[in-house]
Amino acid sequence: MKIELPDFLQRVRKRLRKIPTAYTVGPVLFAIASLLLIVSLTIETGVVGTGLATGDAAPGITEREVAFRVAPLFDASLVSGMCGVEFHLLNDSAYQTFQADRSLPPPTLDCNRTEAVVEGSVGHLVINNTAPPGNPNSSYLISVVFRGPRAPYAILSVPGASLALAVTIWMSMTIMARGTDRLIEHARLEREKRTKK
Repeated sequence: MKIELPDFLQRVRKRLRKIPTAYTVGPVLFAIASLLLIVSLTIETGVVGTGLATGDAAPGITEREVAFRVAPLFDASLVSGMCGVEFHLLNDSAYQTFQADRSLPPPTLDCNRTEAVVEGSVGHLVINNTAPPGNPNSSYLISVVFRGPRAPYAILSVPGASLALAVTIWMSMTIMARGTDRLIEHARLEREKRTKK
């Protein structure tokens, strides 16, 4: 049993079949490409690296260089260390001030404050061990997690840009082909009119 469509629906169906595929599918593919490109621009703050500083702190003030310059923001944690030992994570300007007048800012880490969020590029660690001279060294372990901007979906820009370019070329070629067909048809009609005269 064959179902016949009403005339109106048959005309719509014929017109839809005459529309090139680039005009019906092209905008959908272009929207998908745009979505991929937009998602690829997503930037989030996340973990970009880790670091450790470990050693023994002798009684008194000791200093050492640390490689905490990976990102301008990091979380520092005192994993192990004794009470009475203060840890100062200093950037270059604070370290120059310390060298000039031996004054230290409040400690970044100690046994009461085992975690801190540090902003800035830190290259120096100054340790103040308040134990009297002759006491054994105090072992410590400082762990850092560097945070910074990441673009986890950046790879999506490759298929997004490729798809957008391909769809643009496809639609342009379709528009050009249809325009050429119209010009040919118009020229044919003009020629027929001239030959009838």
